[in-house]
Amino acid sequence: MNSLIIALAQTSSQGQSGAALAFSYIFYIFFIALLAISFFPGVQQKTQIMFLSRDVEQKLQMIEGFLKDSRGLTEKLLKDKGFSDPKAFIDRVIDRFVIDPVSVEPTDIINRMKLLMRSNEDAVREMITTVSPNIDPMTRSQIEISAEVVNALNLIYKVIRHYLIMAKKLNSIMIMYQLQMVAPIYVKYAEAYAKAQKVFLQGIPIGDGLGPLVASRFLMKADQKFTVSKDTVAGTLEFEGRKLIIVKAEGPMATVGTPGEGVQNVIERENGRISRIITVDAALKLEGEETGSVAEGMGVAMGDPGPEKIAIERVAVKYGIPIDAVIVKMSMEEAITEMRKEVYQAADKAIEFVKRIILERTKPGSTVVLVGVGNTAGIAQ
Repeated sequence: MNSLIIALAQTSSQGQSGAALAFSYIFYIFFIALLAISFFPGVQQKTQIMFLSRDVEQKLQMIEGFLKDSRGLTEKLLKDKGFSDPKAFIDRVIDRFVIDPVSVEPTDIINRMKLLMRSNEDAVREMITTVSPNIDPMTRSQIEISAEVVNALNLIYKVIRHYLIMAKKLNSIMIMYQLQMVAPIYVKYAEAYAKAQKVFLQGIPIGDGLGPLVASRFLMKADQKFTVSKDTVAGTLEFEGRKLIIVKAEGPMATVGTPGEGVQNVIERENGRISRIITVDAALKLEGEETGSVAEGMGVAMGDPGPEKIAIERVAVKYGIPIDAVIVKMSMEEAITEMRKEVYQAADKAIEFVKRIILERTKPGSTVVLVGVGNTAGIAQ
């Protein structure tokens, strides 16, 4: 009986080792065949494209998610404000664009750019007031910002999708590699835009409001306040024997105003008798730099495509007025989302920089123009 059991065990062991050996042979044959196929022209590249495209598609889905959320928030806002057909309004603004003026012949390009940008802003504003004639400025600015966010997210989504489809059609590994590298950056941008929209709808000051915040600290003590250009106000006060004229976007609406034109009008109003122009703005920091760090320099601190910035430069050149710049550093996400504690505290440091510049570089009896550049959402005057 014992000998029978031992014989059966040996037979079973031999069967198992035979099966394992056969499996090993099949595995090696499959591996060699797969290796041989991979050496065929184009197979390896197609495999790489397949894996790379999956990664890019995941990023594209994330961007699409931010776009859908942003569109949903905008539709809800429009519905709450009495728009009868929110979807139709969004469909009109989501693909809206501004074509850059001809740059081959640069003569008067700034005025042409200014005309196009202002006309586009006015067109969107008219679309809103046509549907809701009695809408208040605060709500109108929220709708304008929401429309801009949806437009920006839609553009990011379409561009990434465009290059993804193109890379697949052309079977281009190089396009796919580049797309995989930049896609995470644009996901970060899209996430920041989506967060920014929620902040704007709550009327909360954002990081980019640092300039208007500094200006408002001075404007609270202003003797008089007046409008100097579209969506832009100014005020005057006496500071250490100097006349200080402060310019900022009109708050608490979400707008950057037209500070360039405003400064130009103020200086012409003073017949060019200005000793110094000081601009205060948020600036993008480099990785490794501390949020809220303050720096000073020369020139117009303004993230403008051209028209507003050059207006200040031109009037400064016309009358020979030096331009100082004070910046507070932050990331792009920090600039367009709720104002961080570090940025808020940096406003006091920026004010000290401004005061020091005025005292060190101007004499009593002179006139100084201070410009608080940035989006003044949630910051009045």
